[in-house]
Amino acid sequence: MENPLSEAQVKKLNEIANLSADKQQSELQKFLKTLNPEQLEFIKQSQKGECPFCSIAEGKIPAKKIYQDDQVMAVLDIRPANPGHLIVFPRKHYSLTAQMPDSEVSYLFKIANKLASKVFESVNAEGTNIFVANGLIAGQNAPHVLVHVIPRFQEDNVIFQWDAKKLDEKEMDSVFSSLKDSIKLEEKVVKEEKKKLPKSSVKQRERIP
Repeated sequence: MENPLSEAQVKKLNEIANLSADKQQSELQKFLKTLNPEQLEFIKQSQKGECPFCSIAEGKIPAKKIYQDDQVMAVLDIRPANPGHLIVFPRKHYSLTAQMPDSEVSYLFKIANKLASKVFESVNAEGTNIFVANGLIAGQNAPHVLVHVIPRFQEDNVIFQWDAKKLDEKEMDSVFSSLKDSIKLEEKVVKEEKKKLPKSSVKQRERIP
């Protein structure tokens, strides 16, 4: 069944997925009331399927496992962009990186980065791409956080590109102010949380590179 949802509806679903658990249900119910029968059936069918990457983590689906520990697993992509293409993912189910605790995001990318260097050496790559797609509109095609590690070679026809947009000064200022205010708020929250920690914990965290 093809996806009958509009780009705006997909965007709204992704926004709902980023909400806290107590707000998600009420917003989802409001959203479902706006859908036609075909769209409702698509959502229903999408929810029936078990997450394939959770099944891999649980050993229910076979995969060529390259790395695993108690938090993260890495497997060979069965439809690789290039030989050596790895998928690195958390064992615990998250749909988007925004749902993950900072410590788990940090660990996930730490492992992906280490594996990228091994991929580089093992297949004699000339470069690598490490990327994650959050949301359908961004190219996410599985309901689980995935970090792709792709070895690159000359003329491999793997293309990452976009049409550069020209923003006028007013638009740039608007985006800058919005991001800056949001980041300042985040910095304030982090500082407040840091103050609540025992001094020994703060010093230990500050030593982590």
